This record gives sequence, C-alpha cells and structure tokens, in this order.
Amino acid sequence: MNPESISRAAARRLRGGVLPHVPPPASPVSTWVRLELQAASDAYPEILFTDPHREHGWRVAMSSFDDRQPTTDNRPLATWRADIKLPQEPTLLRYHFVLRDGKTVREQRQKEGVEEPLFGEWVEQEFRIAAYNPDGCPPAWVPGSVFYQIFPDRFAVGDKSNVTKGGNTYQHEPIYLEWGDRPEHPPKGRDFYSGDLRGVVNKLDYLQELGITCIYFTPIFESPTNHRYDAINYMKIDPRLGTEEDLRELIAEGEERGIRVLLDGVFNHCSCDSVYFKAAQESRLSPYYRWFDFIHWPDRWEGWAKVRTMPELVECPEVEEFFFGKEGVAQHWLSYSTAGWRTDVTPWITDEYWRRFRRAVRRDYPDAYLVAEDWGDASHRLLGDSFDATMNYRFAYSVGGFAGGKLTPAELDDRLETLRRDTPLPQFHAQMNLLDSHDTARLLTKLDSSRERMMLAVAMQFAYPGVPTVCYGDEAGIEGTYAENARRSFPWGHEDRILLDFYRRAIHARRSSPALSQGDVTTMWIDKRGGYGFVRRNGEDAVLALFNNGTEPLEAVIPLGESMADGEWAGLLGGPSARVSEGVLRVVVPGMGARWLQAPSPGGLLK
Repeated sequence: MNPESISRAAARRLRGGVLPHVPPPASPVSTWVRLELQAASDAYPEILFTDPHREHGWRVAMSSFDDRQPTTDNRPLATWRADIKLPQEPTLLRYHFVLRDGKTVREQRQKEGVEEPLFGEWVEQEFRIAAYNPDGCPPAWVPGSVFYQIFPDRFAVGDKSNVTKGGNTYQHEPIYLEWGDRPEHPPKGRDFYSGDLRGVVNKLDYLQELGITCIYFTPIFESPTNHRYDAINYMKIDPRLGTEEDLRELIAEGEERGIRVLLDGVFNHCSCDSVYFKAAQESRLSPYYRWFDFIHWPDRWEGWAKVRTMPELVECPEVEEFFFGKEGVAQHWLSYSTAGWRTDVTPWITDEYWRRFRRAVRRDYPDAYLVAEDWGDASHRLLGDSFDATMNYRFAYSVGGFAGGKLTPAELDDRLETLRRDTPLPQFHAQMNLLDSHDTARLLTKLDSSRERMMLAVAMQFAYPGVPTVCYGDEAGIEGTYAENARRSFPWGHEDRILLDFYRRAIHARRSSPALSQGDVTTMWIDKRGGYGFVRRNGEDAVLALFNNGTEPLEAVIPLGESMADGEWAGLLGGPSARVSEGVLRVVVPGMGARWLQAPSPGGLLK
C-alpha cells in the first residue's frame, strides 16, 4: 500500500467505511486550496463557509469530474471539487457541505477531552482550515530542542536558609518538610522543601548530561505559596528561591552548557497580598483600583476560578502597560536573556490581549518563544499572530492513551493526523509536546506504575515532531496521583536507573538525528493487534519508529518504497539492527516496546 494512503484507509474504517472529505492542512493566508468531496454524481454540493472574524458566511458551488466509482450499493459516486482562496488575515475558516437533497456533510472527530482525556467518544462538527501568517514563525532555535520543566521548590537545594526568608501562606504558617517527605494532603500551598535557584545551578551538569537544552520554570516571583501562581511582586524573585543574581548566574551558566531558561508568566491574576491589590483596597482613587473587578469594594472581588486569594486582573490599558509595556514585566525579565514566556491560564484572557502581547514582546525580543497554557483544541492560538506553541495536552492524551491501551493504533493515528492538519507546519515543529506536567498526575502513575508502558510513551514522545518536554523527575521514577501529590522532591540518589538510562538514550538519539530532531513524518504501519509506526526524514537521514502497545511481540513487514536504502538499519534505542531488502523491512517489535531504526549511513534516502 502507498504509505500516503495508510492513514486515510484507517480513518475511513474508523468512520464505518465512510470518509467523504479530508480537510487540507493548515495553509498560509491568501493562498488557494482545493476541497474535494466524495458524493453521489447527482448531489450537486455547495460549501457553506463561516469565518469568526466576519458577520456573514458565503457559499461556493462544487464541480464534478469524470472519475465516478461504484459504491457498495451500486450508486454512482463522483469526486466534487472547488478551489477556494483563504482569507487575508489569520483565522480558522469553518465550513460544511450541503447536498441537493438538503443533507449535510460535517466532520466526524474523536473527542479528546480538556482537563481529562476522553476515549471512545465522537463528535460531529464543522470542517475547518487554519489560515496562518507565514511570517509569524516560531524562533529558529526552538525545533530540535528538549525541554525540562522544573517546579523549583522540589528539584534541588542550594542554600537551605533561603526557604525561611518568606512569610505565611495567607492564614497558614509554613511547613518545612524534609526532602523525600510526601506533600501535604489536602494541599494548602504552605509546604516547602527548600529547593531554590542555587540548587538548579548545582545540577546544570546533570541536565546537560541528560541532554536538556531548555529549562521551563514554573513561577519564580515573590509569592506566599509554594506554587507561586499568585504573585506578590512580579519584579522580584521570591526570596525563598534566592535572588536576581542567582537567576543571572543560572542563565549564564546554562548558556555555557547550551541550556536556555523559559519563565512562567501569570498575567491573569495575582495574590490578594500583592502590593497591587492592597493599594487597590486602600482607595478607589488609587491607580491600581482599576486593575481589579470589585463586586463590593473593598472586601469582595472576582477571583480566578472563584479562588478568593487570587484576584483577577482586568484588561485595562494600565495592566497591559505593566505586563508588556516598554518597562513592563515581560520585557524586564527577557532583558536577563531568558528564552521567552509560558503564559498561565491563557483562555481566561482575550485573544486580542495576546496578539498585543506578542507584538510588544517580538518587537524588542524577536527570538522569544511564546507558549500558551490551553488544554483543549488551541489551534486558533497557532496562526502566527499570538503564540508559537501550546502546552500540547492533545498530544499527551493521544500518546498516553495508546501507551495505556485505551486507544487502538488506528485511533491514535487518526488523532495525530488530525492534530497535524490543524497545526501550521512551523508551529507543529515547535509544539511543547508533554506527557504530564505540574498540573497532572505523573505519567508513571497514570500508566499503572508500568515502567514498560511509560517507556513506550516516552519513545513515541521523542520520536515525534515537536519539542519533547520532560516534567522534572519523570526520568527518575517520580509518581503522584494528582497535581499537588505529584509535585514531589527529586529522589537524588534513589533514581529509577532503568528509566533514567532510557531517557538519556532517547534524548541523545533524538538530538543526534536530523530526522528525529526536525524531519517530516509519514505513517508507515498500523496493525490492529497493537502495532503503529512512522518514518521521520530530513535530508539524507531517515528513522523508522515502531511501537507495540500489545503484550505479545509483533512482526512488522513494511514496504518502504524505492526511495529508501536497502541494508542494515541500526537500532537507536539499544535494540538490534534490522535489514531492508528490496525496499521491504521485516522486524519484530517486542510487546509493550518500541524500536527506532536508522537508515544506513550515508544516505537514508536514495537520490
């Protein structure tokens, strides 16, 4: 079978043998794309378009061609086509088809979930095409990177005296836990382990050896809590974590090792103990009064998610100036040579705010990487006018579902192919592809503490396009049943050595391969018994990545085509090599296992 048709055939089977239309991939604004629909020869379909930036929709008639095919019920089937020009501004163009008899054709998609993954559920919705700005690409340094998320209180201790330099956590006195103790339950944000920036500096050699190229910190600004998503002062490092000088040293020492530092910006809300909110409570004539939405001044206000200790900020010009004006928070910390910003609770702020944020940041720092926290379908944020990437929970749910046996190979491929069509190619290679985070249960726990299932998920994460992101300590075997419970201290000296070695091999193999770092991707193998595989290609480098979520070994027989080189394909994850003969690869993929096979060097692709 032609590899290009494998995904289409699987998608059709998932939809009961019917796949009348597949949307074009995300395309640049003002370009022409062709839409094709398989429908009866007398259907005379029209396309009804809507654009969220326009008040009214419009219709386009389709033309048929003489490639009629018989159907199972012997009704003549034709291919209907229409060429359309995409809008001039970035948007998600939505559409459906209307047939002569009044019936409509819309997209059948798997429901993926938002705060939690969903499996086995489908939804009917409008088709869509992402029209993106090709000049709004992510920074060139991002593709090929490997990120490492650090919750700073829990990673490493540098100066243990720092932790006592903060105050109370609202009405609670702080609790100072011993390294290795379990977090407080139920969580109150007041338990501290003494991790700090100095501790991260001391562990930079570890991160370099692991293969990390960028640290993503959860918030580090002054706050009453251990998570720091409620800032007291955005212009000050939390004294429990150290000083501005510690941050500068961390950035400089990281730069020497090829490691950047990405910060977390909480621009939607702050602490009720913040200097800004206290000033707003003192007087309605305070310039800070207009920053907040008081229900009854001064004792009732809107808090994020109804949390009273986190008053929400409003989108007035003064707030915009504070966060991304010339002397604002964003530019101030970028002047320290940080890598960019991850923005917290992005959907709670308007899209226009984020467009202005991007313009202001990129004007002064064109290489700043901007990442949105949006757990759902955030395609509208990746059109080149606001963000470079999202925290890609759609990817996490898909890969985790496959590794956990909740998605079949065909369902996995359908989700990944949908995600790829939804995402402009530059942003697709810049997506922050995570498997868990500080806001979720740990991956190992979600996979029933199965090391094999976890390594299967990690193998796919590091083989797939995007920016793989590791939550601190995943490589060491940290577990946890919910977000705060999973924010445990790093088990220095007690790491799971098997997992740690696997992460090192996967990261270094990815970074050493141009195909795995930045290559394209094509599905090559779907086996209903649990087998899935794709090939990555970049120049003369090619890597075939194969996965098996079943318990029994599977033999994969994969026609690679004449463009692939015969010979021994090397095993990149420590497994044996495999031979390609006359364009066909035969290899056994172990149960709950993965194989990465690299084409003979030089030249994975024949000229």
